[in-house]
Amino acid sequence: MVKQKIKYVLILISFGLIPFVNLNAQKDLFLPEINQINDIFIDILKESSDKKRLELNNEIIKIAEEVINNRNSFNYDFTGLNNIVVLNSDDKLLRIYNWNLALQDGTHKYFGYFQYMQDKDKMKVYKLNDMSDFHGEEHRSFTSHHEWFGALYYEIITKKWNRATYYTLIGWDGANLLINRKIIEILTFNRRGLPEFGRKLFVVNNVRTGRMIFEYAERATMMLRYNAKQDIIVMDHLSPPESKYKGLRQYYGPDMSFDSFKFIGGRWLHESDIDPNIAINYKKDSRINQIKRQRETVRER
Repeated sequence: MVKQKIKYVLILISFGLIPFVNLNAQKDLFLPEINQINDIFIDILKESSDKKRLELNNEIIKIAEEVINNRNSFNYDFTGLNNIVVLNSDDKLLRIYNWNLALQDGTHKYFGYFQYMQDKDKMKVYKLNDMSDFHGEEHRSFTSHHEWFGALYYEIITKKWNRATYYTLIGWDGANLLINRKIIEILTFNRRGLPEFGRKLFVVNNVRTGRMIFEYAERATMMLRYNAKQDIIVMDHLSPPESKYKGLRQYYGPDMSFDSFKFIGGRWLHESDIDPNIAINYKKDSRINQIKRQRETVRER
């Protein structure tokens, strides 16, 4: 009987069935927490009270922090997790967890965490503290995770220059009932492994800045994304429908032209009015010709 058991185990090992069992266990490692978080988000959508939504969100924070502080979460596949964006850097050293909470006045509260592998055996976790209520205060530079600008990130671009690594983060901010924002900013980690925002790598008209903020009408949609084929950040150029609305961002929207940033010499250099073929990458797409015709009509006016 003992010999039969040993033989059975050897068969499992030879066919790779024991590792398969382990992989399944790893796959389900955080499944209870994922289901809990998903259920709480459903409850949040049913609530009309900001107070109740924030209380439910605090439950999400408790569960999320327990998971995120577990070293096994860094490489875990959170595909089944709803309403929380999980982003990974190309160098496999940074993972971002990010979500937002819509409030009754049209503003949003943002929540996020960084997992950063300072070395192979040491993972650091940083909680992002949204200070978006203070966007109007010019003296705030939002350079620390303790004073975070607050946004829902949807893309990370990893660039290296002179032995330094720069993470370019692209995000969205539902500012208020009239205005939306798109944001590009630089994230770096210092020698102690602390996150720092605002490195001045964006160059527009020979002026350097550490954070690009684009404001436009709440009902409009702005394209802002990384074009991997062209290795550029592409964005819709925003403008008002008439000159009398200049400066009133609640009227701004795409004007059928495109701008870009290209990483050259350790900086993101701005270029205006780039070719739609380069911006969109669909040379055979009929939308390109339509956009070109619309741009020509606008210019003729």
